[in-house]
Amino acid sequence: MNTLDALLAGIVADPLEEARWLVLADWLEENDDPRRAELLRLHRKLLATCCEPDAHPGRADWQARVVALLGAGVVPCVPRHTLALPGGVPLTGAFVPPGSFRMGGSVMNNEKPVHRVTLTRGWFMGVTPVTQAQWKAVMGTEPSHFKGPNKPVEQVSYADCQKFCAKLSKAQKGRATVRLPTEAEWECACRAGTTTEYHFGDAVNMDLVNYGYMLWNGSPLEMYRDGTTDVGSFPANPWGLHDTHGNVCEWCADWYGPYSGADQTDPCVTQKESNRSERVLRGGSWFGTSDGCRAAARFRRASARLYDIGFRVCIHLG
Repeated sequence: MNTLDALLAGIVADPLEEARWLVLADWLEENDDPRRAELLRLHRKLLATCCEPDAHPGRADWQARVVALLGAGVVPCVPRHTLALPGGVPLTGAFVPPGSFRMGGSVMNNEKPVHRVTLTRGWFMGVTPVTQAQWKAVMGTEPSHFKGPNKPVEQVSYADCQKFCAKLSKAQKGRATVRLPTEAEWECACRAGTTTEYHFGDAVNMDLVNYGYMLWNGSPLEMYRDGTTDVGSFPANPWGLHDTHGNVCEWCADWYGPYSGADQTDPCVTQKESNRSERVLRGGSWFGTSDGCRAAARFRRASARLYDIGFRVCIHLG
């Protein structure tokens, strides 16, 4: 194991020890691209202050610099884990550590009120939605309307996605477990320490997100793509996750239900708590409006198969 791999493994083993992240930043400064060190330090500041954003007026400048670095092609340095699917097809997750964040928004009633959520366990979040190549490698089928191995799989129901996760978990033989993210995990991973409407700010354009033709918050009118795009076609967030805004809506583990407003720890709404028949969808899609692609936007569906719905996975080791 080389030095970088050892530093990253240490973070996974002890993610709440801030010194490990700072030592990694120092190593990047001296041995890698100094811009990756800058990105890591700024991201840590955003994460440390995201529950009290108004008390830290420098956050807007920190976020703007993070967005500029990511837009310039700087690759976040975070632990990653790759599963080898049949046929050698890779599925990679980026590590999201435990921590707290502000969940929800103020635009639609179903995303109110904003409340504090604490997640006590880290996980590897799929760096993209599951692709058609990954789905075919595991399930042996090609259900998508928009064909392409690197496009997200769609026309998969909640139950279909659960079968994918169960089959892939079984193939790991105890080395890893694969599942859908909870709604809280999904929003935490999408926000990556930000409190704006999108992880890159409050306005969106089609250079950043694949969304439908309706606009939000002064976003410019541009070409409507009328379909999915290859995953990873747009800049990542600070965790290195692509397509958390737009392309396809993503199934979450939770049953759909209203927020209580109270602080929560590791929430996941059960069917009894929900008293509904729908599951949660997040992220918005190529077919939806740009406001539906916001980090806080929530949707609900029964277990339907539609050509703007896909999913991404969580990976737990051991």
